[in-house]
Amino acid sequence: MFTKLVASRLLVRKAALALDQNAKDTVTLCAMAKLFATDTCFDICNQALQMHGGYGYIKSTSVQQYMRDCRVHQILEEINGNVEAKLLLHELMTDYNKFVLPVQSVNHIVNVSLGLKLSQLSDIDERNQIMTTNVWLEHEWADYKLTWDPSQYGGIEVVEIPSSDIWVPDVVLYNNADGTYEVNTITKAHVHWNGTIKWNPPVIYKSYCAINIQYYPFDEQKCTLKFGTWSHNGNLVALNHKSGQIVADIGVDLTDYYPSIEWDILSATAVRHVVLYDCCKDDPYYDVTFTIVIRRKPLFYMVNLVIPCVNIAFLTILVFCLPSDCGEKLTLSISIFVALQVFYLLLIDLIPPTSLTISLLGTYLLFTLVLVNASIFITIITLNIHWRHPNTHHMPNWVKRWFFQIIPPFIFMSKPHIANAILQTEEDQGKEGLENSDNNLTRLNNYIKTISIDKYPPIIQQAIKDIRYISETQREAQKDDLEREGWRFIALVIDRCFLIIFIILTITGSFIILLSAPSIRDKSDPIERFYSRHYNSQLS
Repeated sequence: MFTKLVASRLLVRKAALALDQNAKDTVTLCAMAKLFATDTCFDICNQALQMHGGYGYIKSTSVQQYMRDCRVHQILEEINGNVEAKLLLHELMTDYNKFVLPVQSVNHIVNVSLGLKLSQLSDIDERNQIMTTNVWLEHEWADYKLTWDPSQYGGIEVVEIPSSDIWVPDVVLYNNADGTYEVNTITKAHVHWNGTIKWNPPVIYKSYCAINIQYYPFDEQKCTLKFGTWSHNGNLVALNHKSGQIVADIGVDLTDYYPSIEWDILSATAVRHVVLYDCCKDDPYYDVTFTIVIRRKPLFYMVNLVIPCVNIAFLTILVFCLPSDCGEKLTLSISIFVALQVFYLLLIDLIPPTSLTISLLGTYLLFTLVLVNASIFITIITLNIHWRHPNTHHMPNWVKRWFFQIIPPFIFMSKPHIANAILQTEEDQGKEGLENSDNNLTRLNNYIKTISIDKYPPIIQQAIKDIRYISETQREAQKDDLEREGWRFIALVIDRCFLIIFIILTITGSFIILLSAPSIRDKSDPIERFYSRHYNSQLS
């Protein structure tokens, strides 16, 4: 034990002397001294504790404190770490300038390969037109200053260096929507012995995405992520996709993608562009644009928006099934109109406020609104016709002919029993009265109208006048009742006509508008089904 203690002291003193003299092997000697001294001291204290037995753990003995102190020194400052790795990092970072491009000559350029690994499509904010994604931005480039011979450093081929300590390309997201353009996450980069550096920081991006609401909620959106170097042009840093292709059909890595509950990914391509800006036409700027085409999963919107809207549209038809004298015909129309306005308010909160186009659901609601307004207008007219009175409205002959003879067979209605009586003119009614003179009441009425009352006593004359008045009143009452029944039948014919018209319009309009979205006929499978290893696990 004493021999080990003396040897440790000598090695520590030798390392201290080398440090004072700024010797070349200072780092090596210091690392060796820390490693040997801490391990030796811990072994000595451990043996001393064993000699004391159970009393060695009691606080009254000093050996337990020595053992704690030695164990702490083994942990602090990586004393027992890899000496070769520590020496390698020290030599790599000596005189390293992270602000200088890692090229050996000004004529050389840095080739940076860029890839995108999509982890999650967090959110699509249609109202603010922002796409939130959780990605790993994959960088790869070569730095000639960070090379070494693995055989001289214990076979170490890869070391991890914080990205803040080395040169990294200033790749930014051009279409960023939250003000953070560059990668602020400080993670370690994997540096290989031949100078190849791989750096894959995790980033949450909020990017601008132009939302096309024409077919909402059966819509497809095309969102892009445009990456490029901000400070260096193409003559200094050449940015390429990691596949080496100018156009990559599968440009986004979806291996660790967690499928979204609202969107399906139909394609994820990558294109490398070379752009000459007006400010500096002699210097090309490279960018890699990732384009993600997504399709909305419409089940939620079908249940909560589309089906209620279709239900409201078909409720409009029921207005024409109610009889006009029930008193609730107009109330039902107005109730449907109010319910439709509530859905309009709900839709306004969901879709972005744009004046470029009207969404498919908005078009259908507008179509339903026109039908509801038309039903209210027609209902008012029908009620007006239903309650018409002969004293205020006269029924023209063309109305009688159209609504009692021509229209009923086409709308599956039989000819009413009052049709013949209404279709007769006054002359025809007079002739029919003469022909039916065998009827006692008719003969009495005709006789009373034709006799002269001057030859009768005053009492008889008054009786004849009263009989004439009663007969005329009954005849006029029968005629008024007949015409009122005619107006009611006309209102019924109008209801039946518009019932058929609204059924045709509602069914045809619903199919034409709702089935006009291309995504309804698109049965292609999402690509995450083939590339994501989390797809089946999430479904289960």
